[in-house]
Amino acid sequence: MERKIYLDLKNGDFANLSAVLSAYETLSARELPDHLIEIIDHAETESIEFAHVREMTVQEFYQDFTAFVVPNSPHFEIEPFLPMLKKVSPGIYHISDWIPEVVFTRPDLKPHLRNYYYNLFGAETIETVLGFIKADQNASKAASELYMHRNTLNYRLDHFIATSEIDVRTFKGATAMFLLFRK
Repeated sequence: MERKIYLDLKNGDFANLSAVLSAYETLSARELPDHLIEIIDHAETESIEFAHVREMTVQEFYQDFTAFVVPNSPHFEIEPFLPMLKKVSPGIYHISDWIPEVVFTRPDLKPHLRNYYYNLFGAETIETVLGFIKADQNASKAASELYMHRNTLNYRLDHFIATSEIDVRTFKGATAMFLLFRK
């Protein structure tokens, strides 16, 4: 399983970040145009916590960065979102953190994300997820309102969470999906 992470190094240089990353055998990094950095984690499982890497670069080199951990969902196109790395606050963003940033700072990219999830899951699964969120994340209530068996609802939610890496059973994940798909 390869995981891609894109960084915008704030007021720093690639050499210092490379020194920190060299401690991790499964990582490879390359510099991209516009001072962006692509990191590929070649580990079988998620090998490092990027919060720790960020903490080390801030403490040792007084450098901060903004990172986006690309979801392992199939065919996620990162290119439209890379310019946002320069504009958001330093930190580490997973997709459930990234969606609110897109909705509030780059609404022109919202249809791109919506289409991605509709193409990945289909309207039926998206409507199931939204029905679950609108039912206050109560599976029994959602199943009743959606006229489906609770096991069917749970199966669809589990599939959505595993594939999208957005846990709609949490406040953060539910908020991200609600913001993305609200009318």
